[in-house]
Amino acid sequence: MYVNNVVLVGNLTTDPRLNDGEAKVTNFRIAVSRWRKKTEEIAEELPLADFVDVECWGDQAINICSSLRKGDRVIIAGQLKYDQWRDDTGSYKSRIKIRASAVGPSLEFESINR
Repeated sequence: MYVNNVVLVGNLTTDPRLNDGEAKVTNFRIAVSRWRKKTEEIAEELPLADFVDVECWGDQAINICSSLRKGDRVIIAGQLKYDQWRDDTGSYKSRIKIRASAVGPSLEFESINR
């Protein structure tokens, strides 16, 4: 049995937008932070970011577009999906994205005042 599950926490790089077609889908990107370790060549640890494309369908796409904004910290759970296509010049292009099954705000750094 093969399992294709991924969970990421990152920040939205743009406002999610619903497509104009019949199918309800939104595509957006998140920035996932990581650190470059201090080495002999690198004097200090530096923050880096990986950018990951995310795809959501149906009612979830509608809910995401109405409730999340650029900069929001989110938790994404879903499956990795490999896309391949030819561009206008005939060159092959590819990317890996996440087809999300669950998206929600991350409260990791939020202060809760009660």
